[in-house]
Amino acid sequence: MKKQRIAIIGGGPSALYLYKRILETCPDKVSVDIFEKSDTLGKGMPFSHKGAMQEHITNISSDEISPFAQSLVDWILSKPQEFLTPFNIDKNDFHEKEVVPRILFGIYLKDQFENLITEGSKLGLDTTVHYNCEIVDIIPGDSKITLKAAGGQPDHLADFALICTGHIWKKTLEGKIAGYYDSPYPPEKLKNVYNHPVALRGSSLTAIDAIRTLAYANGTFETDDNQIVSYRLNPGSEKFKIVMHSREGLLPSIRFHLDSPHVLSEQVLTKKEIKQHIKDNDGFLSLDYIFEKDFKEILRQKDPRFYCLIQHLSLEDFAKWMTEKRKKVDPFTYFEQEYIEAEKSIDQEKSISWKEVLALFSFCINHPAKYLSAEDMIRLKTVLHPLIALVIAYVPQSSCESLMTLYKAGCLELVAVGDDSELDAKKDHEIFYTYDNGKNGRISKTYQTFVDCIGQKPVPFEEFPFQGLLNSGMVTPAKLRFQKPENAEKLLKDKKYKITQENNEYYMEAGGLAINDHYQIITENGQSHPQIFIMAVPYISGFNPDYSGFDFCEEASELIIDKIANTNIA
Repeated sequence: MKKQRIAIIGGGPSALYLYKRILETCPDKVSVDIFEKSDTLGKGMPFSHKGAMQEHITNISSDEISPFAQSLVDWILSKPQEFLTPFNIDKNDFHEKEVVPRILFGIYLKDQFENLITEGSKLGLDTTVHYNCEIVDIIPGDSKITLKAAGGQPDHLADFALICTGHIWKKTLEGKIAGYYDSPYPPEKLKNVYNHPVALRGSSLTAIDAIRTLAYANGTFETDDNQIVSYRLNPGSEKFKIVMHSREGLLPSIRFHLDSPHVLSEQVLTKKEIKQHIKDNDGFLSLDYIFEKDFKEILRQKDPRFYCLIQHLSLEDFAKWMTEKRKKVDPFTYFEQEYIEAEKSIDQEKSISWKEVLALFSFCINHPAKYLSAEDMIRLKTVLHPLIALVIAYVPQSSCESLMTLYKAGCLELVAVGDDSELDAKKDHEIFYTYDNGKNGRISKTYQTFVDCIGQKPVPFEEFPFQGLLNSGMVTPAKLRFQKPENAEKLLKDKKYKITQENNEYYMEAGGLAINDHYQIITENGQSHPQIFIMAVPYISGFNPDYSGFDFCEEASELIIDKIANTNIA
């Protein structure tokens, strides 16, 4: 039987999980080409020098990663101590709950990918890895797909194309205005001496990455005989300070013990139940329904006392209640209290149930989000996602300690901003940032250096890089129907929303490409393309709004490869 050829575009963690699923499902039926624009597999952006340096730490531990043939713990223990010492790891004390430097984790992922390829060869899976090969266009044909490579490299043909190109950090002013950075990646670019305040927009893990890079470049963390850590500025950086601008002045939550590290193993609404609910609800998934079933009901079983506090709260009321609790306390005081709570959770191996269940809820709503009404998607993104982003950040303990040390040294400040902050940068090292802090009206500050740290942004449909698919109508914008026309009519003048009317129905563009439940692209005729799949989150965030890391990679890869295994392209 002729083997069908799968092309995986991108060789990072998404590709790793796809390849793992191929080995588990159909190694004798396909051959695989992997196109990676760097010289190594598995690492992607976050776990390579494109996204990390020695000081950047993962926010997941060994027991939270779906198992490969070799767990992270076993891999660490198999390494000589001299290899681990530069990463400050003592193999004699290492355990499955520990987090590691991202650069080290990237090496682990690379080794697992190479091990899988070796295993695939033994099973008869023909695999070709094209290193330093960037695919710049995809041309659909009658039966085959043509992949165009950069730099005059030859074209490649495939039966299936799987797009998993990972993070994209678009540049707007960076490179045009000195002192402005659209993201903190690659971190090497921030490793400079700054004898002035440096502004950050955002307080997520992305901002913490920037803080660690800037802090290590301009000072030293020192531990005294009593194990008290302090921060001392380097000569030439006496005026260095980080000013972090955070939505409502809030800081993210801290890693704690998880009773169920793998969210996929939790008992939640079944696909059959969700499908029936959508059928009974005029074709929509109700956000309130899934909030009741996949959040409150699970909490009722896991933490009855907490459930009693929130059982009568709406989604809006719950989000407001949790946010207001944080806002009542000085953010760094609250951060330190959460740190103590998280340490207690880890020491006692007892979860903070509502936080763990909120992470589960965020994961559960992600895949069926394409069935939400436009109204509910707006609620999800404006009401619940800001809280989710805070709670499931899972900031590593060492990063928390660094932030608290910098704050106590007077080198880290947190400024509360609203949703309507504005940036104006027309001259080098003269960046005006205007915001409303909720107290004194509009405030404008000028900074010599400004780093945007609000995390991965969705990429607009028009900026999808594979023009062959755009020009041939093989991709369409992700749209959600309004359940009630009057709700759409109220928003028609709001420029934040792109609303269209079709056949007496109103639709809102959710952002990015439309996909089906198997991550196949949707063409202009409304049909899914049987040969082209995408799990590159920046391009599908309209229908796939949660950036779920390895859990997402595992679920999406299973859906994609299972579909391919049951599809025969003539």
